[in-house]
Amino acid sequence: MRISRRTAAILLVVVFVVAFVLRAYHPVSRPLHWFTWTKIFNRAIDEQNWAATNQSSIPGFTGMVISGLTLRLYDVLNGTVAEPVMSWAFPPYATGFGKRIMAGIMGLALAISGLIVAVTVLLRKLADWRVALAAAGLLTFSPFFLAQSRAYNQDALLGALMVVSALLVLVSLESGKRGYLVLSGFVAGLAFLSKMSGVFMVPYAGLVLLVYLVVGLRAEWSAHRQGRARWLAGEIWRGLVGPYLLWLLGLAAAFALWPAMWVEPRVIVAEILERLTGHLGEAHEGRFLLGRVYDEMRPPVLFYPLTFAFNSSFVTLTLAFVALGQYTLWREQITLPLKPLIFWLLVAYVLFFTIQMLIGSDQDARYIFPAYLMLEVLAAIGLVGVIELVQQATKGRESDWLRAFPAAMVALAVGMQALIALPFAPNYGAHHNQLLGGNRVAVKVVEIIGQNEGLNYVSDYLSQQPESKKLQIGAKKSLNKTLRQYFGGKTSQRWSNKDDYNLISVRDLQREPDYWAEKQAVYEGSTPQLLVIIDGVPYMWLYARNPPTPFEPVVIRRGGGVGFIVLAWVWTVALVSTVVWALRHTAKLGEEGRLVGR
Repeated sequence: MRISRRTAAILLVVVFVVAFVLRAYHPVSRPLHWFTWTKIFNRAIDEQNWAATNQSSIPGFTGMVISGLTLRLYDVLNGTVAEPVMSWAFPPYATGFGKRIMAGIMGLALAISGLIVAVTVLLRKLADWRVALAAAGLLTFSPFFLAQSRAYNQDALLGALMVVSALLVLVSLESGKRGYLVLSGFVAGLAFLSKMSGVFMVPYAGLVLLVYLVVGLRAEWSAHRQGRARWLAGEIWRGLVGPYLLWLLGLAAAFALWPAMWVEPRVIVAEILERLTGHLGEAHEGRFLLGRVYDEMRPPVLFYPLTFAFNSSFVTLTLAFVALGQYTLWREQITLPLKPLIFWLLVAYVLFFTIQMLIGSDQDARYIFPAYLMLEVLAAIGLVGVIELVQQATKGRESDWLRAFPAAMVALAVGMQALIALPFAPNYGAHHNQLLGGNRVAVKVVEIIGQNEGLNYVSDYLSQQPESKKLQIGAKKSLNKTLRQYFGGKTSQRWSNKDDYNLISVRDLQREPDYWAEKQAVYEGSTPQLLVIIDGVPYMWLYARNPPTPFEPVVIRRGGGVGFIVLAWVWTVALVSTVVWALRHTAKLGEEGRLVGR
């Protein structure tokens, strides 16, 4: 697939703009601590209090720099004629506090969108435009990616940086250009400074260099019978030790940007080491899995595989399996989209990062996010493998539809990914794999709410009530954090007679089923003022303490519905059927060719 530089530039701009708008518009975010730390970070920079730029042992430096810059921009533009430069992304019911949080999220959205473009360019260097553009589209519309990159946390930024760093190592070794290697180390350093699970890139970069070294040694081994030890030592230096030192130099350069490292490096290093080892023994509070709550104890090993599967889209999951098939079962029958060595190193990235996160007791669905992003890349490779297989099966035929087939398949997969995601907007985190039954099954298996999805509709409803700023809402602390961003009235963490409304989320019922079922029993037989249902599952119940009589309950329904479960299976059956047909036809053509050759 060949495209001109001008067309490529236009496509990359389109990818960036679409990715940014989807991530910046009406974000739904639960965390508040990163916003607080970013404000303190900005103040520390203004006061040149370099030690105070260390706000978290996570450590979050990269994200605080990016969010801090757009927070500063918002403060400059706020109240001026230029305010719409940022305010277009804010919902009308957002509070002043919420708008500032959204301004910080906008910075993360800009950075992540730029990193999607970087992934596209790097995949073009490793493969071709089909793989690159397929990955760009799948990443842009990935529901789980959208959910995480619209929240004020570090996970989406971390994952995008790690994928870029991994691809840069491979581009360096394929092109022989050491500059990419240093840049990979620098990006890995930024990932580590976003969140410490980015430490994975240190052994991974070493693994990639080692694998390439071993492959090179095997190819040249028989040619160096004399002086083999000296030759081997030289190759190890040139292929592993020297390049790895360059990579580590790039990593160190990223750490040199952190002002806290200038004044108290020993303290920082000690905190990082303590945090790294501490995660091995600390269990997260109240993890839900398969109908059971694991409170302060490690959930079973199925936690990550199940959350991985349910958070993936059916497009991504099926194409990733196809990619594995084409590199194991029918690799001899097609022209592979990517060198097998590179493909298996990308698979190793997913596998070993998952193992790294399984080692620790502190587990959360979003912690596995960097592996999930690489799954989108593998899915793009699988898609192009299907294209190659069909072209091989129709070799020798000429028709307009065959010539249009590659572009049509990429457009179909990306369009399907968008079709899956957009009905959930802006609550993309409420999406769960329809191939596995969607939300209706997911609610019994995994936690289905990560960023208080559905609370935006509650806030919109409350803002339209008379004297809304005088209302008091009773809700759990985690809901209060988001309510403060979108609702200008009062909130309480414990239900009381002073509350005008009480709010319950499906997250409450999953994590503390007995306690919140008892709370909800107060309204047994009552109709909620507002009920938010996403993909067939109630997400938010808003009850009035003294409801008007009579009143018409408001029910908001979002998500794909049962039809998308049918669509998921139609897609899967069609994909498998296409692969089977193409494999059989290719085998038939090969047999006919051998008979003719005789």
